[in-house]
Amino acid sequence: MYVFNISISILDNYILRVVILQSMDDFDDDEWAEMQTKYVAHIITEIPKIKAALNSKDYQALMIFGHNIKGSGGMYGFDDITDLGFKIETSAKAEDLNSLEEFVGELEKNINAKKPK
Repeated sequence: MYVFNISISILDNYILRVVILQSMDDFDDDEWAEMQTKYVAHIITEIPKIKAALNSKDYQALMIFGHNIKGSGGMYGFDDITDLGFKIETSAKAEDLNSLEEFVGELEKNINAKKPK
């Protein structure tokens, strides 16, 4: 039963991503680049808040943040951000501060590398 629920969840996520990506086909390259730039800028503004959550061991806030970027990263074409979101969410659920520090640091480095030059 558990595997079936996971499969449905993955299937639902896949369908959602396909629908979102299909609707984004209407954007030209400049519009798409602008949306990605705004997403990157938003995540950069979130980094200090996430570091504050790390310092205060606010695992709930970290879990929500991880969950949010897990869903939004791929939508903007950043599967690596989605992967980090999953790792942050999972580590927050486990209250694994060392892993959280590592993954948040990796996210910060990764997202800063995506800033437009």
